[in-house]
Amino acid sequence: MGILRRLVVLAAAAAALIVLIPASASAQAVKRLPIIYVASAIENPALSEAFAAPMRARGYEVYTFQTTDPEDPANNPYVRIKGNAAKLGRWADALSKRTGHRRFDVVAISQTGIVSRYWFKDYGGARLVRKAVILSGMILGSPYQSYWLRQGKCPPADRMQYLPPRYRGMNPTPACLEQAMGGADITALNTPTQALPGITYYNVTTLREEEAAPFWINLMTGPGDYRNIVTQDLCPNDPIVHTTLNIAPSMWSLIDSLLRTGTPRMSCMTPSAPAIKVRPVRAPSGIPLPPGTVMPAQFEKYYR
Repeated sequence: MGILRRLVVLAAAAAALIVLIPASASAQAVKRLPIIYVASAIENPALSEAFAAPMRARGYEVYTFQTTDPEDPANNPYVRIKGNAAKLGRWADALSKRTGHRRFDVVAISQTGIVSRYWFKDYGGARLVRKAVILSGMILGSPYQSYWLRQGKCPPADRMQYLPPRYRGMNPTPACLEQAMGGADITALNTPTQALPGITYYNVTTLREEEAAPFWINLMTGPGDYRNIVTQDLCPNDPIVHTTLNIAPSMWSLIDSLLRTGTPRMSCMTPSAPAIKVRPVRAPSGIPLPPGTVMPAQFEKYYR
């Protein structure tokens, strides 16, 4: 089943469950801020509603930034990550002026975790953001682009379909360089710290991660105001994979708890006991990590 078809099926199933998953009554109420949802590169407005609608049902204002705009191929996230981040900055500034909101909470997923973090650091986003929930957002960058660059073809032929036609002759695309694990751009993004002052980060990932793999590239280390969350530590048997991080009902409950209280709570969709042991992959299938990559010691426990 193609990825778009899978997302449509999952979105439909998730939407059907919206009324069945109320907000947690036990969470302490705090001031809600409107959410900026930075939609993934493969989402259109209809698919983005699979996340936005249930969050609105929980009482949030949700404003969605579509990273892929057919009318703006030059800033397609497969072409230019930083161009997309700059565009997000202009859009957010205009949103703030139009609505009167001075601060927002941000939810980003996959590649848009990188887009959002460039916005925070380089395009004025930090002054507008209170909390950032980043779902498998490749804090350390993508091993795919790193590998393809080492092979001299980024993106490779089988990924050209994601580029607007006029850009399919580029090698490498700026986006390849801007998200490559171990590359100069990601290194600069993470220097001097991965977490910017003034923003509280919640980095969420799953041990079943295969697309933004290995799972620990999605988590932060070093100084800063952040919390790393592995879904299996809360709901070990929930089927959370890359494509369900934003549309599984238990994920909505987790994101809601992080935005409202900062304490991770997850209303599991499946019984938590007995817990199924998940053994995370050490690298994406057929894609070695950059030479010299060392996994931070605190994540070794998940491989035992």
